[in-house]
Amino acid sequence: MDYLKITKVEDVQLEKRQSTRVGTLHLTTHQLIFRHPQEELWISYPIIHTVERRPQASNGLWPLIIRCRDFLFVTLSVPNEREAIDVFESIQKLTCISSIEQLYAFFYKPQSLGSSDGWSIYDPEKEFDRMGVGSTTRAWRFSTVNRSYSFCSTYPRTLVVPQKISDNVLTHACKFRSKCRIPTLSYLHWSNMASITRSSQPMVGLKQNRSIQDEKLIEAIFQSNALPPTPTGQLVYGSTATNLIVDARPTANAMANVAIGAGTENMDHYKNCSKQYMGIENIHVMRESLGRLVEVIQTADAQGIPVKKYHLHKSSWLRYISSLLESSLLIIKNIHVNNSHVLVHCSDGWDRTAQLTSISELCLDPYYRTLRGFQILIEKDWISFGHKFSDRSGHLSNERYFITSSANAANNAFNSMQNKLYKQSHVRETSPVFHQFLDCVYQIFAQHPERFEFNENLLIQLHYHLYSCQYGTFLFNSEKERNDYKVATLTYSIWDYINSNRKNFLNPLYDEGKKDKEEMGDQGVLFPESDWKKLKYWAGLFGKRDEELNGEELIDDGNSVAAKSLWRSDSPLPRSTSPVSNDPSRNFESSINSRFSLNENSPNMTTSRSLKSLTLELEDPWRDEVTSNEQALWDEDSKPLLHTESSNELNALVQNLARITFNFGAQAYSNVANILDGASGNTLTGTNDTHIESNVSRSQIPYNHEENRVSTREMVSFASMTKNNNTNTPPSSMSVSPTSSIRTWNTLSTTTGFPALSFKSRENKRHSLSASEILSSATTTPPISPQGEPHPLFLYDS
Repeated sequence: MDYLKITKVEDVQLEKRQSTRVGTLHLTTHQLIFRHPQEELWISYPIIHTVERRPQASNGLWPLIIRCRDFLFVTLSVPNEREAIDVFESIQKLTCISSIEQLYAFFYKPQSLGSSDGWSIYDPEKEFDRMGVGSTTRAWRFSTVNRSYSFCSTYPRTLVVPQKISDNVLTHACKFRSKCRIPTLSYLHWSNMASITRSSQPMVGLKQNRSIQDEKLIEAIFQSNALPPTPTGQLVYGSTATNLIVDARPTANAMANVAIGAGTENMDHYKNCSKQYMGIENIHVMRESLGRLVEVIQTADAQGIPVKKYHLHKSSWLRYISSLLESSLLIIKNIHVNNSHVLVHCSDGWDRTAQLTSISELCLDPYYRTLRGFQILIEKDWISFGHKFSDRSGHLSNERYFITSSANAANNAFNSMQNKLYKQSHVRETSPVFHQFLDCVYQIFAQHPERFEFNENLLIQLHYHLYSCQYGTFLFNSEKERNDYKVATLTYSIWDYINSNRKNFLNPLYDEGKKDKEEMGDQGVLFPESDWKKLKYWAGLFGKRDEELNGEELIDDGNSVAAKSLWRSDSPLPRSTSPVSNDPSRNFESSINSRFSLNENSPNMTTSRSLKSLTLELEDPWRDEVTSNEQALWDEDSKPLLHTESSNELNALVQNLARITFNFGAQAYSNVANILDGASGNTLTGTNDTHIESNVSRSQIPYNHEENRVSTREMVSFASMTKNNNTNTPPSSMSVSPTSSIRTWNTLSTTTGFPALSFKSRENKRHSLSASEILSSATTTPPISPQGEPHPLFLYDS
């Protein structure tokens, strides 16, 4: 109570989703409560993401804008400034705690719960026995090598490993896997004893290390359901092994980890299997994607307008959900159809690995689609195997999430910049990993509603309590930590709440498993649809109706939405059939020629070679720089962010500090020089000594000959590359002046400020060629050609 500067405020105005009410605000130790005769709103402090205190509004009230992690956005307007400050500081102190033991779960005492077995609902020996370990098959055994968590602190106490592999072999094999997370059993398929195992990445490194013990362990796993030969020697369908090692990461990320001593398996050393990369992006990309999605919805709510579907698609959220479902589909088919095994890993094996194993098992085993089975699935694959719930959910907030705005615009810009920059380092560990899993379950549920005993409400409640910290189930980062802090003794399990209110989470469409038992049916195995265009935004999670997020976009006058669709590489609408050339190099060359009267008949135009390509790309210096070895690890916990859209608050900063990079081949570079310099022979060429050369002067510009990449921060200067000419005076310098935060092709279509190429002649006459003229897709509405079709110049494609 020491943190509470005020406990009750009268006449507080609540604005929520276009509705306004006036009531009483109560502040307690663990929640803020707004009471009105027709509504009562409770908000737990841990679920608060940001609070912004703004200056006095035109109505005389002092607003506090609260954004919650469950996507609730409210504005509380307090009658006077002193009370607004007290409420703001009280919420800040009660949200920004220093220890997990201060969270609500350790103080919550429910009046009564009908169920009390939540902490014992998952028994690993019983669950793996249900799968067939020790009964249907003798190829697996329970190991107690981690009984004290000294073998691997992030793994469960009980591990299931091949029968023929001793604990001594495991002790040696663990040294070859990141965090000692060796390959161990996660799921045994009921129909053919094919297995899903999980691990972390191997520690291969630059020296291409190997481990005989690790290789023997994986070989034993892949032989655990070997089929005996038939008496006639005929090949049994499905008996040809297609065992897979599934690396969830993009190939480049996996290879980059080699530099820090990790990497991916050298398949020369692993028998009877192959490897596939799933290309699932890391936690930072997913966090940014959700941020963009939420911003679109929040902006629409604040303005009282419908959500723009086109803007939702730009977040790429459904694409990332699609990649998870598509990867899971590969695993499902290999297990059920090919009768083969799958080993899944990413970097450390607690994020993307947990997503793929649990989604696949949900589809493979009907038991996990029951209410109790789903609880066991989460306990097994997420909680016991060490998903970092506290880190990924950001249970311990920070004062930087509490922003005070003033009437001074300069101070607001500086404070906003400070908060954004701090946030980038503070939230490096947070990511909606478990949220994505729930979203995938929702997608499968929407495709097969009669195959699930539980309903959508269960998924929404799990997402809410992931952040509410009311129960101890999702606290801490590992089974060991939960045991050390006596979570099962001092807190209540979320499953007690779920099972005590069972009827609220049952699906009325559930067919009691009838389709799972049909002889000519799918045998209870679901093959989820993974095409992102057929997936749905989870409207219920955002408090929206389905048609608000998934309805068809209206095409009004053909200039806005329809035109934008034409310019998306993934658009279902056909691309323009305009006779205007679709060759971007010709269009760019034509732009320069028409602007500076450089054409094929000009004495200053070299026509023997044609310009191939020119790409402008602004990079954010705050996000592209890697400042420490830890940030450069390129694993799922710390891969630096590259080429993502910046927030509006940083626009002013990026405008002044952004860098421009010209990417073009050495031949194209020479052609650009020819266009600018005429036929003087002063052609710039790329060389291996990392310089740009002309026969007149040398400009010290970094150049990578192999990548044909010329890079500069603020200005590219080509000194003395001109020659007097009566027809056209070529420029003596070329400068680049960034005027916006454009960094990728995807941002060009909605940005109104453009960089410009500025040319200054010897006669001090300045010419400029803006990017809007070169890149005609960089307009809010794509330009129309003289033929009446959208101009195809530089159709962007990320």
